[in-house]
Amino acid sequence: MKTWLRISTLCAVLLIVGCNTANNQQEPEEEVNGEEKQEDSDAEQTSADDDATQEVEGEGVDNEDDRLAVEHEFTNSFLVETDVEPGFHQMRGGLEGFEMLIPENGIIPSMLHVIENNKIETLIYAINNNLEKKQYNVQVIYQSKYPQELKQNYLNVFKDEMGFEDEYVRVEANDLEIYYGKVEDKDEYGPVLKYFGYLFSKEQNQAISYEFMAMCQGKDECDISLEEEAEVAEKLMYSIRLLDQ
Repeated sequence: MKTWLRISTLCAVLLIVGCNTANNQQEPEEEVNGEEKQEDSDAEQTSADDDATQEVEGEGVDNEDDRLAVEHEFTNSFLVETDVEPGFHQMRGGLEGFEMLIPENGIIPSMLHVIENNKIETLIYAINNNLEKKQYNVQVIYQSKYPQELKQNYLNVFKDEMGFEDEYVRVEANDLEIYYGKVEDKDEYGPVLKYFGYLFSKEQNQAISYEFMAMCQGKDECDISLEEEAEVAEKLMYSIRLLDQ
């Protein structure tokens, strides 16, 4: 897999988590005929500040993490059914090769969706839990046709990429052959969970890799239950369906 796609997971964090910081620090400047407008008096400045505050309170700041999937135009274009169960929608990939659940607050930035040669689709979505200072990233890479003789090579490379030294757990579900595992770690802000799987169609030579990561946001410490997050990761993985092509 291309290096920039691996780096793009970090971009998702910066893009979504960083929006609040950028918007809070940026101050709008008014210009008149190309020059900055001078303050006429302290009273006029106070009035302008009050008006700006009312405008923000009335309309809201257009941050990625302030919106739900149905309210985000690009994300909404992937949804095929909303509220399939509490807190989740059903989404379909751009190549129409797979469907899976997406949490209602999952956001797919357009810069993190790529289709190559109409055969391979990479999609990353991020989920913020600002109240608990948690960040989640989910990445899937769908292949409409993979060389079956290289299946074991795919699994070995994927294991190395995940830093996984144990053996995969193998299960069969939803007409899929699934190999999955997880890595629990800790950084300076708290626990980190990587849950991942490679799913192969039993009927067609389609495949999809799945990665779920849970971590603390930014520089804020948080409490993450690795067991609970693994349950969410597993739920999303088992929701994946490969569609007939």
